[in-house]
Amino acid sequence: MKEHKFVKETPVTIYDKDGFPSMMLKLENTAPSKEEADPIFIVKGQEYDSVYLSRFVNSIMDGHAVSLPFMNPAVSLDMDEMIAACKAKGEKWHLLTIREWRYIVDRAIEGLHGNTSFGSSHKDASERGIKGNYGLTLTGSGPASWFHNGDKETGIADVVGLVWKTVAGLRLKNGVLEYMKDNDAAAPDADLSADSKEFLQIMIDGLPVRIGSDGDGLKITTDEVSEYDWDERRNVEVDLVNVPEILKDLGIVTDNMEESREWLAADPELEECVCYVGAGFSNTSHSGPSALNLNNVRSDVNTDIGFFSALLGEPVIR
Repeated sequence: MKEHKFVKETPVTIYDKDGFPSMMLKLENTAPSKEEADPIFIVKGQEYDSVYLSRFVNSIMDGHAVSLPFMNPAVSLDMDEMIAACKAKGEKWHLLTIREWRYIVDRAIEGLHGNTSFGSSHKDASERGIKGNYGLTLTGSGPASWFHNGDKETGIADVVGLVWKTVAGLRLKNGVLEYMKDNDAAAPDADLSADSKEFLQIMIDGLPVRIGSDGDGLKITTDEVSEYDWDERRNVEVDLVNVPEILKDLGIVTDNMEESREWLAADPELEECVCYVGAGFSNTSHSGPSALNLNNVRSDVNTDIGFFSALLGEPVIR
């Protein structure tokens, strides 16, 4: 686990504006100053006292996203429908962001398991969840090894497998990697549209970082790329003079990349590719917390694509 200083975790139940419950993991900002606060608490320059993360892949109740165990996960929704289901819960509710996702990954136990083989773990077939539709299992119905911290009482379930988790704040735009800084994608007024100008590019020597293929395998590069490709992370070429820290923060480049079989895919031929993470119920050995899909448009729907919601706390006044 990677340490995040000045963050206190507490499992809680939150009721939204219409009374729908969600079981969440509260992250409390305990930093003595704004400068020392974790970036997850900084939204468009404003510091927040807390962030709440769904503990279960979300389901839908009367148009509202809910985080509850032993539910069929909401699938076959496009990204905009997911965002709408989160916002229906009230102000400051939002689709989980890449910054929030990376916090979960940083805090995950080594060798995290999940529903990666149509109801069971491909690493251990004796680990099973309660069967739902298709190859899905009911949310949080697997063993403790399917929870990010190995604890069913306090953990976040199904981080690996079950469904590809759709996250906000990271995208591929004509092959160019774009992101929102800090936790700006959580802002109530964040522009997450395809035409948004709030995304930043990662520049190296005046050139943007791109992901895709030039016909010779998947690359992370500043050179031109023009073709879709996917591969295990260990086979992806990192063709950069230096690797900016932000690429590690976003999970584009990972510490164990040279050994990882986790999935990485990108399609520079599309105008916009949204971000899916963590793999789904059929991805077996290509699953993992660092599995990353940047080859789907925002209107795509599938039975193995779902989401987490999250909630901002209150602004900090120092």
